[in-house]
Amino acid sequence: MSTFRFKLLTTAGEIEQGIVELPFFDTSAAIRYFERRGAIVLEISSIPEAIAFVMRLLRKRAVRVKRPILAEFFNSLSMLLEAGVPVLSALEELEEDTEHHFLKLTIKLICTDIEGGQTFAEAVEKHSQIFSPVLLNMIKVGEETGTLDKMLKKCSEHVQHLHEIIGGTKRALMYPAFLTLTVIGSMVFWFWFVVPRIVGLFKDMGIALPLPTRILLWLSNFFQAHTGQMILVITTLIFTFITLRRVSYNFRYYTDRLLLRIPVLSTIIETSLIARISEFLGILIGAGVGISRTMKLIIDSIKNEVFKERFTRVDETIKTGENLSTALKEARAMHTFALRMISVGEQTGKIEEQTEYVAKVYRDKLNALVEVLGKTLEPAMLVFIGILFAMLIGGLLLPIYDMMTKLS
Repeated sequence: MSTFRFKLLTTAGEIEQGIVELPFFDTSAAIRYFERRGAIVLEISSIPEAIAFVMRLLRKRAVRVKRPILAEFFNSLSMLLEAGVPVLSALEELEEDTEHHFLKLTIKLICTDIEGGQTFAEAVEKHSQIFSPVLLNMIKVGEETGTLDKMLKKCSEHVQHLHEIIGGTKRALMYPAFLTLTVIGSMVFWFWFVVPRIVGLFKDMGIALPLPTRILLWLSNFFQAHTGQMILVITTLIFTFITLRRVSYNFRYYTDRLLLRIPVLSTIIETSLIARISEFLGILIGAGVGISRTMKLIIDSIKNEVFKERFTRVDETIKTGENLSTALKEARAMHTFALRMISVGEQTGKIEEQTEYVAKVYRDKLNALVEVLGKTLEPAMLVFIGILFAMLIGGLLLPIYDMMTKLS
């Protein structure tokens, strides 16, 4: 794969330019690739690999296609194929309607590959930055079995469900994080600006400071004297944490294990993971993907090292001849409810329906958890903030009270 910067004159008479990765190493092959669709190449150049690597890191978020847009793409393509429209014509129609620049370019490159003799699955496989391995496997199975329209419909539903699960997880974690940052910001404001000025006023008036006020003054002075060191320490700790998470498996494993022991956070993480894993099981097994390949895709998709290790044991147990529910139970990879549903699905031959039901139950549970967290944390944080500010205000009002008592 090489990265090229290009500038084209399209068949519609418009100038199109951008950066794209192509499976060629020379510009002449890239020119033929673009001209295959009738475009005239005005400028094209190969970008050095070192620069291309940096650009990929910087453009990673910019080229990301949001899940609702991707779900809409799969759904529209499924409807067109179901209506009897050939896949190439359907893609060309969607290319005209798509507003997302990177998705439009991707569809155009897929069309070019199909015109060159590749299958839809082969063309899509080159764009792994948009299409996950689960989606690629579903598309392959759909083409092989002649049910591409139905598989694309399932791809759309899967992406939408995944969006709900990840969105629910973010909402559940975002509210506590927002409240924590709000409290920290308020404390910084008070200790940096408010406390020094009020205490300075007391000193100018010659008012004796009681113990609570002296404690507030000490905290304020400490904060102002060591702000730079505190920021440096916090930044270093964050950088070290991120670096160790990337390079050390043991550190990732033990930090993930610690997260699973924090009361509320563990519930959010486990609910989200079980919902996603059940979703993957239902989709892949229902698509006809083998259990061994399904386990590999699930293991690769899991970010939590503790769950990854559990499902690695599940995969090893299945290879010894055990069924899925038994392997999951031995590895303690899922909750009792999920295990029972999967076991029933295996016994009745309806494992796809049962795993989809489990995924729905845990999606609903995650949404309910978000609502409960919002209703529970808000009053709790308000009480905490109220007590904190009562201590601050009390410490600042005590000198005034002493002064008024002496005057009376």
